[in-house]
Amino acid sequence: MMESIRAPFFEIGPKNFLRRAQIESLALVAGQAGSEFNVNVVLTVPTALVATVAELADGVLVFAQGLDPGRMGESMNIVTAESLVDAGAAGVMLNHDSNPLDDDNLIVAIARANELGLLTIVCAATELEAIRFAQLQPSVVLFEPPALIGTTGHDEREWVGPVSSAIRQAQPGVLAMHAGGVSSPEVAKRIMAMGADGTGATSGVIFADEMAEATRSFIAATRSGWDIAAQS
Repeated sequence: MMESIRAPFFEIGPKNFLRRAQIESLALVAGQAGSEFNVNVVLTVPTALVATVAELADGVLVFAQGLDPGRMGESMNIVTAESLVDAGAAGVMLNHDSNPLDDDNLIVAIARANELGLLTIVCAATELEAIRFAQLQPSVVLFEPPALIGTTGHDEREWVGPVSSAIRQAQPGVLAMHAGGVSSPEVAKRIMAMGADGTGATSGVIFADEMAEATRSFIAATRSGWDIAAQS
């Protein structure tokens, strides 16, 4: 049975910066903050750690960092949709800038995830990609201009509202996420206030002096921005 993801949501993607104990601590704090502020929290973890984090049952949606489009069989060292389901993953992130897929493999990967009941966040680098990928029926399209990844992201991101609307028009029910350079809770709040369904951060959370405090602040800001948008 597919789990659901709803707005507002916040995604934390520690990539391969953290070890198991650190990720488990992050999951606990994020789950508590998500419950407190009524925000869905996605934690995208290294595939080898999906099971151990999912078993914590702390309220976060545990996503894998990728999925191979192949089916079960003779292959070795690939990540099948079945293995992610068995590990307890709620979903998978696809086509991240550091692990891109060509169109054919992306289409198959989304279809395989949908077939097995996995949620999907699909990364898009341009507005045209965001619209095209939405038509493939993922759970979420993440519009993340590559030039913003790893930056402080001080620009106004005037595209958030229009691109979010375009994603929803291309495929009703697909959520619009915006990230890249979300270096502070203020940036997250502004993105949400401009009409995003979700946002996320890596550096701003895991490199903060107090990771737990930063996690809570980002999630609170996500809620605050969402409420501002709802009132406008």
